[in-house]
Amino acid sequence: MRLLPHGVLLALVLIAATAPAAGATLAQQRQSFQDARNALQAGDLNRFRQLEHALRHYPLYPYLRYYALRRDLAHARADQISHFLQTYDHTPLAPRLRREWLDELARRRDWREFLRFYRPDQPSRLRCFELQARLHTGRTKGLMKDALKLWLVGHSQSHQCDPVFKDLYASPYINTKTLWERIRLAIREGNLTLASFLGRRLGPRDRHWVELWLKTYRRPARIIRSGALRPDLPITRDIVLYGIGRLARADAAGAQQVWSTVRHRYRFSAAEVDHTERMLALRAAYQDQPQARTWLDALPARAVDTRVREWRVRTALAAQDWKAVVHWIDALGPDQRRDDTWRYWHARALDKIGRHAQARRELADLATERNYHGFLAADRLNWHYAMNDKPIRYTPKELQRLLENHPALVRARELYYLDMNLDARREWYYGTHDLDSRKQALAAVLANQWGWHDQAIWSAAQSGKLDDLALRFPLPYRKQIVTVSRQYGLDPSWVFGVVRQESAFREDARSPAGALGLMQLMPATGRHTARLLNRPRPDRLALLQAEENIRLGAGYLQRMLSRFNGNMVLATAAYNAGPQRVQTWLPAKGSMPADLWVDLIPFRETRGYVRGVLAFTAVFDWRLHGAATHLSRYMPPIPAASP
Repeated sequence: MRLLPHGVLLALVLIAATAPAAGATLAQQRQSFQDARNALQAGDLNRFRQLEHALRHYPLYPYLRYYALRRDLAHARADQISHFLQTYDHTPLAPRLRREWLDELARRRDWREFLRFYRPDQPSRLRCFELQARLHTGRTKGLMKDALKLWLVGHSQSHQCDPVFKDLYASPYINTKTLWERIRLAIREGNLTLASFLGRRLGPRDRHWVELWLKTYRRPARIIRSGALRPDLPITRDIVLYGIGRLARADAAGAQQVWSTVRHRYRFSAAEVDHTERMLALRAAYQDQPQARTWLDALPARAVDTRVREWRVRTALAAQDWKAVVHWIDALGPDQRRDDTWRYWHARALDKIGRHAQARRELADLATERNYHGFLAADRLNWHYAMNDKPIRYTPKELQRLLENHPALVRARELYYLDMNLDARREWYYGTHDLDSRKQALAAVLANQWGWHDQAIWSAAQSGKLDDLALRFPLPYRKQIVTVSRQYGLDPSWVFGVVRQESAFREDARSPAGALGLMQLMPATGRHTARLLNRPRPDRLALLQAEENIRLGAGYLQRMLSRFNGNMVLATAAYNAGPQRVQTWLPAKGSMPADLWVDLIPFRETRGYVRGVLAFTAVFDWRLHGAATHLSRYMPPIPAASP
């Protein structure tokens, strides 16, 4: 059970006002709740019922009813489920139980009851069951049209759809046209097995084109050059354009060569030509190919979009052609020009071409803002950073009213203190999703008081109240971070910045790629770093513990700093994208100003990551010491790649 943070007394008093129970304190109720769960898991139903009855006024009582029903769902009655769904419709437990009950009804093949409990917007598995239920109960009006909507996607659907899809394949709805629609979707999603399966339902000529398209997926240049994609037909044009795009992902210059040989063999529309040449120019820019600038500048006005305009600026920046930088930034749309990136580089370019007074005015305007480019502008002017700290003002009564009127927040709070983090977040999102800006801000204050910093940060962002820096940039784990930073010779503000960017202080954070904990360590990285530090080999659970995660994350950060000779900008980029990739991004010849290098990082994610960490480092420096070190101190020139 989570320990209460210092200063949480007020929040407990407020919660207690919403959760009366005869003589039991909240701490006692939490323990009884844990005991009830354990009794149910152990099959001690008498003990469970005693505890459940005693907890009927506890905020998490609905969870005990849910656990009891779910445990015996195979023998549950429809009236029990209906009663729960009606009673607790205001909780996220209701849709969860409904989904589980629908699965049980499908298992029982009780299709009439299934349709009675079914609601729209269910997962595709249950939508498939709903089609089966309609089929078995004779409610077939519009059934095949609805089945077609589920079928017409680029991936395989749940096998629960198979009985209905069998009838769909026998209907007029599946024909050459619809088969080709789904084949195109499957190929574009990379599902070649599905595309091949669908192709076998076509006639011999169409099947031949499917087979060629699949070969083009694997060897685009060879198939396009072979002449196999003749004559000039709509299908061959589709495959050629797909192959050019496929090839350009890895080699824009090679794709351009192939395009130049086939462009006039086919009657491509003007829109297809524009789309392809825009794609090739942008791919060349992403790959930092020397032709990119020429190709981007040569695009006709009708082929120019937001990305082209931005990359025209970036390629001019890479060439340090300052007149062109000014020209292309001036050509951006109004919304783009207001972006702090282009405001900064417009001012820098103006200064480079001698328009110093205008440059200084633009830098002065930007330097009033608390963001990465605002801080860089302040550095240029030798100004102190504008932190613009404005704490959210509130009264205890406002917090009390919020809790009284939104019991989901109380349930979230209790779940959080019981370390039931997934359920806690579900309740929090459920309880805050329709709050107005003021109430979102108050919810952020509550979460911060409870030590639930990631939700405080999230709710503050949802509210639009971005200037309460103690709330948005808290200092949990301060002792651990400062101690480990000193041990490894790191700036604690930088480590705080990495933690804030990686997880927003969510100790149990897990990324889709498998990174874990506060500093989002991949398990392999954690193990390798532990070996270098002569520490025990960590398992996944250890990486989710704050102290071990901070130690290993800071150790890995120190390795990146050493690898790049103390350059904090490169180490930050390497922490996100990996050192090998960062090595390939170094200038080929001569050094490059760090601010320029950061804004030319090819990966949008890493570009934003480095900016975020550096800006957060300045804010945490201010939080820790009352003044921020200028970012320019951390940003020496980026050296050329070693020969």
